[in-house]
Amino acid sequence: MVAVEAAQLAEDLKVQLEHTQAKLKEIQVSVAENRTARERESSNLKRAQEDLSRLRRKLEKQKKVEVYSDADEILQEEINQYKAKLRCPCCNTRDKETVLTKCFHVFCYECLKMRYDTRQRKCPKCNCAFGANDFHRIYIT
Repeated sequence: MVAVEAAQLAEDLKVQLEHTQAKLKEIQVSVAENRTARERESSNLKRAQEDLSRLRRKLEKQKKVEVYSDADEILQEEINQYKAKLRCPCCNTRDKETVLTKCFHVFCYECLKMRYDTRQRKCPKCNCAFGANDFHRIYIT
């Protein structure tokens, strides 16, 4: 009688185990589907954000066109923006000509040399420490 009960209990536990394993597989499939959907939605969100950013830039450019009726003024404004990108952000007078090899930020030689000589040996943009051999001249043509 005890053997029959033990066999019945073993059979019940086996059925319960199979049922639990089947549920586990269903849940794993569901998790995988959810992960795939989440990754797809994340990708879609990133793409939408990039599109939004691109469209905002385009809108700003269009607003400039409306503000500046003359195309020469628009072009001159763009030229000024590009020249500003080539100017040293520390002094805003000299052109960028020296790169910090630790962080790859670019400044004029005089500003970096002055910072080095006055023992302010950190990048003005990111505070990355630099030494005498960490800044080099570059030639932008």
